[in-house]
Amino acid sequence: MRRPEQSGGQRERLFIGVPLPDSLYRHIREAQELLPKMGGLRVLKEEQWHVTVAFLGSVGAETGQLVRDIVESIPQGTSGEAWLGSFLMLPSANRARVVTLAIEDDQGVFGRVFEAVMSSLEAAKIMEREKRPFRPHLTIARLRTPGPVKPRSEIDRVRFAVKSVCLYKSELRREGAIYTVLTRRVL
Repeated sequence: MRRPEQSGGQRERLFIGVPLPDSLYRHIREAQELLPKMGGLRVLKEEQWHVTVAFLGSVGAETGQLVRDIVESIPQGTSGEAWLGSFLMLPSANRARVVTLAIEDDQGVFGRVFEAVMSSLEAAKIMEREKRPFRPHLTIARLRTPGPVKPRSEIDRVRFAVKSVCLYKSELRREGAIYTVLTRRVL
């Protein structure tokens, strides 16, 4: 369910996500290097790396401001640590459309952030949460045609700090999406 807005006016494609610390970048590039060379597999650039909490899609200025307010009101003290884990092919190993690294949320930081964001989005009647459970992950590559992807080996887990949540604007381009941070909430 999306919040009804008057038609017309400028719209932006928005999502809420957790940025990753620069200290993970080398590890993520190493994971991408373990992927097989295959047609239709496009690895994401480091400026595209984040963990999506809520994808809002195209919204008008009124909803955009409400979402900005929601991000800026996420409670401080929600921070914590999580693990960047093993390869996870979505939606399934044999019909992967995206190659991800699983997030192991043993301290519940992603769960807390997700609950704070979704409760506020639902209360504002902007969107409802999906029926499937929230599964944090980092997308590192996309496939043009779904199929199996077999990395050459598994990657080690790495612990990292979750320190902020951002509202991003996404602009779709032929060479890949460009993400711009509209606001950042330090946790």
